[in-house]
Amino acid sequence: MRVCFISHSAGRYGAELALLELLQGLLRSGVEALVLVPKKGPLLDELDRLNIKWRIIGYPVWMSRPRALPYRVMRLLKTALMSIRVAQVIKNWNADVVYTNTVVTGVGAFAARLLRLPHIWHSHESLRHNPSQRFDLGEPAVSYLMDRLSNAIIVTSRSVGDDYKHLRNADKIRVIYQSVTPRPNVGNSTSLVKDRIFFQCVIIGSLHRWKGQHQAISALAELVGKNINVHLLLVGDDGKRYRAELVRLAMTLDVTRRIKFHGYAEDPMPLIRNADVVLVCSRWEAFGRVAVEAMLAGKPVIGSARGATAEIIQHGKTGLLYEWENVKELAERIRFLHDNPKESLSIGHAAQQWAANRFTQERYAREVLEILSEVTSNRSGPKVTRLPQNKILDAVAEAKIQSGTSGRE
Repeated sequence: MRVCFISHSAGRYGAELALLELLQGLLRSGVEALVLVPKKGPLLDELDRLNIKWRIIGYPVWMSRPRALPYRVMRLLKTALMSIRVAQVIKNWNADVVYTNTVVTGVGAFAARLLRLPHIWHSHESLRHNPSQRFDLGEPAVSYLMDRLSNAIIVTSRSVGDDYKHLRNADKIRVIYQSVTPRPNVGNSTSLVKDRIFFQCVIIGSLHRWKGQHQAISALAELVGKNINVHLLLVGDDGKRYRAELVRLAMTLDVTRRIKFHGYAEDPMPLIRNADVVLVCSRWEAFGRVAVEAMLAGKPVIGSARGATAEIIQHGKTGLLYEWENVKELAERIRFLHDNPKESLSIGHAAQQWAANRFTQERYAREVLEILSEVTSNRSGPKVTRLPQNKILDAVAEAKIQSGTSGRE
């Protein structure tokens, strides 16, 4: 089976790491893969290491921060034009199925329709839980197109699947939790934890109010006020405005000396292993890779009881949950682990065993391969030899009509 994968970027973030995990598993099952990306990035080095073919085609995304209408129209026109180019590449490579690894771009779906090939959409993102990102066509129109232009829609959690319950063909939705491969422990970070005199919390993610770093700082202040020697490490890209807000908050609460901004870490595992607890304070997560990586490292995780985090963590068994924005409850959870080191160790161990058995590469690839086999076996009609160039714009126009929107976000 030959599968052409469409990635919205060549970075090394959550969706791209999940793609690499999937590719490694599928290769062992004899699947041939071609990966298309819009520009250069570190993902390409990883693909080379796996001996996977890739091509750079400058197709755009159709989801980003809100932009003016003329910009969005031009980007949609580019999406239509680049879909024809993508279709030509897929046709020349003689793919059996097209697999779009994100909802952020639609070129793969349009190209598959032009070629009359099966198409799978893998939604690592929520349609509705990302206020800083908007679809150029609006969410109703994109939902319609995803339903119309896919044979199956894979979602990373039941929480993401809820975004698609309104689709006419909701039976297309398949929940598949991605795999997370444990990273090797280089060095002896355990001794650092034993020798440290303070309780170390770490929160990993881009600096954004959505990720809830302000809650972690406020909870830290609650604990310091009760004479608990606790520190907080914030790991992630600098969002300048929000970082300034966090700095002011720390100064107001008089905990500046107990907080460190680390910045982006390509490999956060040494920081996770050197922590006593990993915090996931996000308002909503589509999957929660950080939580799983912490579990695989044997660390207790405290997460907000929202989105996929609540699916991954079994409260009191494989981690602890708190109500998002309830700072006092978050502080109580941290104090419980601080005051009960044996219980903390037990939760971390239980989490490690559960995650190691649940999020395997073999299981991930097997479940996706079953869907790939299903959609290719159900395929009817010959592949096309000529590309009807007006079909994409017709599909976009139909989506706007069927969704009952003229640009509503």
